[in-house]
Amino acid sequence: MGGGHPAETGEVRVNAPRRVLDPREAARLRARLLRARRAILLCDFDGTLTRLRREPDAVRLGAGMRRVLEAWRNAGAVVGLVSGRELADVEARAGISGIWYAGGHGYDLRDPRGHVISFATARDEERAERVANWLAGRLRGIRGIKVEAKRASVAVHYRQASPAAARRAEQVVREALAREPKLQLMHGKRMWELLPARRVDKWTAVLRLLEKERARNSDFVAYLGDDVTDETVFRRMRRGMTVRVGGCEKTAARYRAETIGEVKEFLRWCLREREGTEKIAHRARRVGRRARNRRAGAVR
Repeated sequence: MGGGHPAETGEVRVNAPRRVLDPREAARLRARLLRARRAILLCDFDGTLTRLRREPDAVRLGAGMRRVLEAWRNAGAVVGLVSGRELADVEARAGISGIWYAGGHGYDLRDPRGHVISFATARDEERAERVANWLAGRLRGIRGIKVEAKRASVAVHYRQASPAAARRAEQVVREALAREPKLQLMHGKRMWELLPARRVDKWTAVLRLLEKERARNSDFVAYLGDDVTDETVFRRMRRGMTVRVGGCEKTAARYRAETIGEVKEFLRWCLREREGTEKIAHRARRVGRRARNRRAGAVR
């Protein structure tokens, strides 16, 4: 694609990411927003835009954060939510129309017009159903353990389990992996996920989204996430702005935000700056048109 692409790959590692609201970074970020042809905002959901809860079914996007994301969308930005949740689940909990959604850690995408792109095969779905049933039977009776069957994967949550119960559940999960060699294990926050061993992840979804949107180096692209599952995007998205949310010892993200409140403040700041640059650009275009009209009149 002409003009370059912000999603050029290559492993990136950062030992000390900078704070997104650091005043020393403001001028650099403002300049990027000023130069940008278009803004593209991509975010994880749980732990990034909304608080993690002991019961995942209790999670909903707050009204304030929803208004911020809708303001980005209304300002002409491309907005996308990239989640480990199933596609319909994250869409229902966010409740925002006219944006991209990616679910199942990248296996399914829905564009703003409702068109779905899926990387899951029928064999993936059959395997996930089989493994979910087997795990549910073996883990029944272990308190605090929840098996979540997804389209192409199976998640085992232990957020409400005791350490002893979690250890027992992990042994069962390891047995499932031994039974199904075409699965891989991914660790999340207080959960394990068994996915097809072939490489489909959040980066797969992000890359396809950027390709569909014909992203260029002249676009301002930001990706925010809080989990190890977001590190694939942090490592591979070389030219975009990557932000790790919450405390972490090691990340490939270039920036960090300590809290969800800081995320909201950062997104509002970007909107204000972007709005300011749009007004400046509009005035410059208007002055330019007047100058051209004067020159044209002088020639006549």
